[in-house]
Amino acid sequence: MKILSRYCLKEFIPPFLISLICFTFIILFDELFRLIKLFVKKGVSPFYLIESLLYVMPATVVLSIPMAVLVAILLSLGRLSTDSEIMAMRAHGVGLHQLIVPLMCVTVLLSVIDLGIIEYVLPKATLASVSLKRDIQRHNPALILEEDTIMKELESKGKLWMFESTDPKTGNLQNVKIWDEIRRGQPRLTLAKYATLGFEDGDAKLTLYDGHTYEPQTDGSQGFRITQFQEQQLALDFKQDLQRAEYKSQHPQTMRAAELKTHIGTLETSLNKNPGKPSEYTLNRLRYAKVEYYKKFALPFACVAFGIIGIPLGFLVKKNGKMIGFGIGLVVILLYYLLLQVGQNGGLNGTTHPAFAMWLPNLVVGVVGIGLMTRMFGEGKIRKWRNADRKIPIFVNLC
Repeated sequence: MKILSRYCLKEFIPPFLISLICFTFIILFDELFRLIKLFVKKGVSPFYLIESLLYVMPATVVLSIPMAVLVAILLSLGRLSTDSEIMAMRAHGVGLHQLIVPLMCVTVLLSVIDLGIIEYVLPKATLASVSLKRDIQRHNPALILEEDTIMKELESKGKLWMFESTDPKTGNLQNVKIWDEIRRGQPRLTLAKYATLGFEDGDAKLTLYDGHTYEPQTDGSQGFRITQFQEQQLALDFKQDLQRAEYKSQHPQTMRAAELKTHIGTLETSLNKNPGKPSEYTLNRLRYAKVEYYKKFALPFACVAFGIIGIPLGFLVKKNGKMIGFGIGLVVILLYYLLLQVGQNGGLNGTTHPAFAMWLPNLVVGVVGIGLMTRMFGEGKIRKWRNADRKIPIFVNLC
């Protein structure tokens, strides 16, 4: 490796690492506040908060790597341009390609690393994160009970329940309502004057007192059967102690590229069986799966796209290189992720093909970068031609 290439990479690495750390923690802040709120409500060990943050880290790193690449290129080239080092290199006949080639090689390498994280690390981390959050949601509901609020933690079990208030002396839950079997279309309503929440062998038990149960008649009539009870116990799917359990998911974000492609094929086969009236639910799942599939490849390529546009922008910085470079980087990053969000919405809505929707930001940034780079080299040739000693022929019309 040439001395100039090593010097260029030496200027690139420190701002890249600093930018990577800063962008990663900025993205993590929103997730951190949400997790802290959940952990405070559930009262679990802070070690699980650290574990959850570690699982979320890969998803933030794959976003922050391209951003750090752009800012590092702008800061490093901006520093060289501000100190007139680039001008000195060109005065001594050093071509700009000796700066461009090592930077582009680094962007390609970082794209491969980003792709590796998305393909091998991110699916496992996402699955572990979802599993941990699921276990935390099942932990100790007594700490998160809210008055006059429908509890949806048991919705997957076909139950919704709420209570109006809490007795300040006894702590009993007053005027409890429970909707059961909501997914079968024939709900059963249970009303109790008060209830207590406790644990038996680590399992949550809701004990209802002095209540009635209303359920539809089994003979198909319009009436309801009313059952009165003095005491009734209901098992809740919560644990007093946080218990870890194996969790399997078919969510696209937990799949590798090959698995996701197979999943897409399965959904397409399901839709082809009923082409006349496709299921809207299956169609939305297919669109989402395709968007996630193409995002796996488009997002890492953002490193290369940011490198293509960052290099000519870095050469244009003349004064206050660091501040101007950082500001330009933020504008380009904002534009990129705005286009990414617009494309993703279009892919999910079916108005745009998922492949085009996910690659649109890279195409826009890359085309603009190629245009700037072409203009940069073209201006150099035009300036050289203008400075040359050329004779302009004079034509005289003798007619």
